[in-house]
Amino acid sequence: MSQHSPAQSENVRRFFSDFSQQWDSIYGGKRTRLLRTLDAMLRRDIYDRYDLTFKTLGPLLHGKSVLDIGCGSGVYCFEAARWGPRKIVGLDIAEPMIARAREEAARRGLAQQCRFVCSPFPTVRRVTELDEPFDFAIVMGVLDYVAEPVPFLAALREHIRGSAVISVPFKDALRWPLRRIRYRLLGRCAVFHHSETETRDYLARAGFTRIDVKHLDYTGGCYFVTAFA
Repeated sequence: MSQHSPAQSENVRRFFSDFSQQWDSIYGGKRTRLLRTLDAMLRRDIYDRYDLTFKTLGPLLHGKSVLDIGCGSGVYCFEAARWGPRKIVGLDIAEPMIARAREEAARRGLAQQCRFVCSPFPTVRRVTELDEPFDFAIVMGVLDYVAEPVPFLAALREHIRGSAVISVPFKDALRWPLRRIRYRLLGRCAVFHHSETETRDYLARAGFTRIDVKHLDYTGGCYFVTAFA
């Protein structure tokens, strides 16, 4: 997912490979009523950033191209397809996520419109699906695992000519250290949180010309950023 150490990349890949089935169930009402209630309380930012993505981009997507970095099982890609873009490419480091996305795309009859590639980002090899720039990009739940945001965002900037919507986990006095400790105790990959000042600085250094930030201050809260190329 980024220019971090091979160990971190492997830890991220393994984490999301193991988590693929559970993560997919969060969307679309696939969990029990109790789990949906807990998700609404503890993962509200996940649902709000999903809604904000399509309130922001949805009306702009008709006939355009979309890149979804960290696409997981394709949830955002399939919603984007409803708005009529000509092309959607989803990129994820976890092969089980990509396998699920391809299977679901085939089931929905979207295999031509939605293409899925298993690769880190920035890529370490040529990915032909990325040869042409995209009008828009979606980057949700990815910056949590990126050790060096500026190279990652600079690479993103090179691939888009319009705007990107990006979630950035914010740095606070309680949730950030607790999350780091929890992930460490569970043997998961490292996680990274950032202040709004840091976030704006990263994006400016990466070459984005205008940056809009919304603060989603819930459990697991984040910034919802719209960055214009």
